[in-house]
Amino acid sequence: MACEQAPDCGATSGVISVPPPLDPGMEKVGNSRTATKKKIEWTIGDWGVCSTRCGDGQQTRRVECSDGQDGHCPGPRPPTSRTCTSSDACRYDVGEWSECSARCGPGTKTRKVTCNGPACHEDKPDTKMACTGHAETCDQCTMTVWGGKGFNGWERSFPVGEYSSAELEYQGVKCDDVSSLQVVGDFCESVTYEFGDFNKLHPGWSAVFHQGRYDAHEIESAGAKNNDISSFKVRKIPQSSSNSSGTPVAPAQGQSGGDRSRSSAVQWSSFALLVAALWRS
Repeated sequence: MACEQAPDCGATSGVISVPPPLDPGMEKVGNSRTATKKKIEWTIGDWGVCSTRCGDGQQTRRVECSDGQDGHCPGPRPPTSRTCTSSDACRYDVGEWSECSARCGPGTKTRKVTCNGPACHEDKPDTKMACTGHAETCDQCTMTVWGGKGFNGWERSFPVGEYSSAELEYQGVKCDDVSSLQVVGDFCESVTYEFGDFNKLHPGWSAVFHQGRYDAHEIESAGAKNNDISSFKVRKIPQSSSNSSGTPVAPAQGQSGGDRSRSSAVQWSSFALLVAALWRS
């Protein structure tokens, strides 16, 4: 019996040739049995968002070898993290307003405003604003004198007005025994004189005192000699005469001293002045 076989069957040895399997990392190119190695490299992802929205933080990314084995990839592994800086959520820290720079009248308030990160994108709040100072003593104007030692002994207070030696004697002031005095009022001053008629008939020293307390040494240093204050004027200084900090400035020579509330002290008769002059002589 003849052997039945497919065409060309006799041309073979009866053994079917099967190509060997591809090694890992190899691939078949077309119908060719030639195989090449697939390139092994680092697969690098995009950087993620910064870990903070204001200030310094960290960013991370995915880094792995394409065949899953880090040891097969060439060179050192690329970094998977880095520092970053963000200002998306930065805001201003705002402090409290200060007191007005002027005790009385126009002044300025300030406050501290700082960004809490590398940059703030919103409008910066104001750090200064106009204000009007109005301390308790802005509208006051009085002078108090003490006799004896220091701020003890007899005491007399005087509002705005002019006080000759006759008036002071009537008030119980011993002119040669004034040991201390105090002026109250941001826009107040007292002008003291050596003689009881405001030095009109008898030229002598005069001394000016603004708000504050003055002992005997300070009184003499201001020009009032020997504690001998025989007359004085208590008057207001116009607020327009103050400087930018609200501190009053003494009016120029001949400038009006302001309100005279003690009309009786202003309208002394010539007889009273004569008596004062005789009393001092």
